[in-house]
Formats: sequence, structure tokens, C-alpha cells
Amino acid sequence: MITYSIFEWIAFFMLYCLVGWIYESLLVSWEMRKWTNRGFLNGPFLPIYGFGAIVMLFSTLAVRDNVFLTFLFGMLGATVIEYFSGTAMEKLFHTRYWDYSNEFLNLNGHICLKCSLVWGIASVLLVNYIQDFAEKLIHKVDSTALIVIDIVFVVYFIWDLVISLRQAMDLRKFVDEYIMQNEKVQHLQKRLDVLIAVTEDSKEKFEERVEAAKDEFKEKLHEGKQEIKKRISEKRAMLMLKRNPKASIKSIEKKVMRLKEILKR
Repeated sequence: MITYSIFEWIAFFMLYCLVGWIYESLLVSWEMRKWTNRGFLNGPFLPIYGFGAIVMLFSTLAVRDNVFLTFLFGMLGATVIEYFSGTAMEKLFHTRYWDYSNEFLNLNGHICLKCSLVWGIASVLLVNYIQDFAEKLIHKVDSTALIVIDIVFVVYFIWDLVISLRQAMDLRKFVDEYIMQNEKVQHLQKRLDVLIAVTEDSKEKFEERVEAAKDEFKEKLHEGKQEIKKRISEKRAMLMLKRNPKASIKSIEKKVMRLKEILKR
């Protein structure tokens, strides 16, 4: 069984964070037809890939000579990391930074069969091919230099993480404000529904009251939209959204669909 020092593990984590960032940034930039600095962090590192690679390597250390077990253990390890990372980030920031809800056999939109199989294949490629190259690359670095590089990386990583967390919390404030505005609109909708149900006025007076309620509803909705635009223009929240153009906010999306139906009445 191959073992690594703590500094080698850190170096591997850094390397795979960088590789993941390059892959995701190029992929999303191609899909969006413009350059996108992809990921949760500001810098060129994508932690989910670093943690995923470390978990795949660590979980397959004892079975790396067995392709099937490498596939299985790597797939399970990476899938668990992806699920708990996605769940924790959504609960903490009220935003999904990846969403597999439309994929076949998904679990709460955080993981799906297709991606798990990809993790398994990636584990086999990582253990049998990529990691050999990474080992040779890391081993070429002098041990003292490696320690210095690791320390610089860890300091930078923590600094970037703190800044990114602030950006994510600003985005959460935007989400909370959006939800609050939607709750106000829903309250107005209930008032409108009650008015329609219990009114015994003449048809003309009834229609006037309905129109007045609708005007109030639309005015509140407009005010909510303006407030949202103001908050989303905040720099830190905007930076987070730009790095994650496909991020979804399920609690908001459901409310938006309801609002669209209401406005069609």
C-alpha cells in the first residue's frame, strides 16, 4: 500500500483543485460563450475536485490493484462527498451550486447515477494513470520547497475561502430578501382570493375592488423586484453569481412559478 506525507497530500489537493478549476472554467465558458471563472472561490482552485480526488485516492489505497474495487470505492467515496457538500452548501447559503434534479436516478438533486458513474471512471483513471504523473511531478520538488509551497497555498486558500464565504453570505441575504418579498406577495394573493370568495357586491363594484387589489399586488411585486435588483447589484453577491451562472435557488424558483400563474389571471 502506498502512503504519502501530509505535505504530499496537500500538494495533491492543490494540484487537483487547480485541474478541476481549469476543466470547469473551460467547460462553463464554452457553454456560456464567454469566459467564466468557475467555482466557489475567487482564485483558480475548485475545492470539490480537490476533496473528491483525495477521497478517491485515500479510499482506494488498499485496492488500487483491483480495477473493480477501485471503481466502486472511488465512486462511493466521491459521491458521499458530493452529496454532503451540496446539502451543506444549500442549507448554509440557500443556493444550489450544482443541481441534478433533472437527471435520472438523482437524490435531492445533489447526486445522480450518471455523475456517480463518472466519479467511478475518474477514480480508475486517477489511480492508474493520472496519479502516477502527479506523483512524479510532486517528487521532483525539493522537500523544503514543497513545504514552503504548501504553506503559501494553505494561507492563500484560507484567505480566499474567508472572502468567498462573505460573498456567499451576501448572496444568501439576497435570497432571503427575495423570499420575504414573495411572502408579501402571497399575503396579497390570499387577500385577493378572500375578496373574490366572500364579496356580495354588485358586479361593477366587485370588479373595481378586484382591480384595485390587483394594482396593489402588482405594485408590491414591482417594489420587490426593484429591491432585489438593488441587493443583487452588490459587488460580492454578483461575483459569486458570475462564478456560478448555473446556480439555482429552488425555494425562489417555486415561488416565481406561482407568481407567474397569479399574474396570468
